[in-house]
Amino acid sequence: MLTALILMNLFLGSSSKPSIIGVKNCSPIYWFIYALFLVICFATTAIAIYIAKKEQSLKQEFDNVNIVASDLIFNCKNTIVLLNLAFWGGLLAGALGLGGGVIFNPVLLTLGLPPIVAAASGLYLVTFSKIATTVVYLVYGQLDLPYGFWLSFCAAFGSILALFFARWYERVSGRQSFIVWVLVFDFILGIAIIASFGTINLKQTHEHGLSITAFSPICKK
Repeated sequence: MLTALILMNLFLGSSSKPSIIGVKNCSPIYWFIYALFLVICFATTAIAIYIAKKEQSLKQEFDNVNIVASDLIFNCKNTIVLLNLAFWGGLLAGALGLGGGVIFNPVLLTLGLPPIVAAASGLYLVTFSKIATTVVYLVYGQLDLPYGFWLSFCAAFGSILALFFARWYERVSGRQSFIVWVLVFDFILGIAIIASFGTINLKQTHEHGLSITAFSPICKK
């Protein structure tokens, strides 16, 4: 799936980065590659759900071995809810430019996962898109490696520090409500920051007399 995501971005290109195989924007081959990627997404999702349900059924057959109370049971209802939340959450994140974790963390919380598990799972889910973006920018020579390594170090250090604090707080207080409120604050802060920078970007675009559609990868003649 990760390989397919990287190849699709490289093959299709964008308004600022040409296709590495010369695919023209909105040509028949362009839409074929896009459709093929969607088919791969649906197939991968179906296979992943099948494997998860099969493994979980096997655990339940042997007296719920290795199943804890917070595990998401892949019955018909939960599977439909999970797929709907993932689809609309991903669509919202892509349309508004929100980080995937901002969407998936609350979604996983609503499904009953503990806050620490939800936060870790949310970060894991966005790992693949980040790796794909990194590879694409590296191929096009637009990646500032020293800056990227510095950000990665700060993010890893902050994550480890927050994890130790969360475990300490849960052990001392016996509650996880504080972590939920931190995630809520992170969600609100993310929306505020994205809206602010989006407004600044639109203002600068207007001041320089540039068309917003000039930066859009949508079909143009």
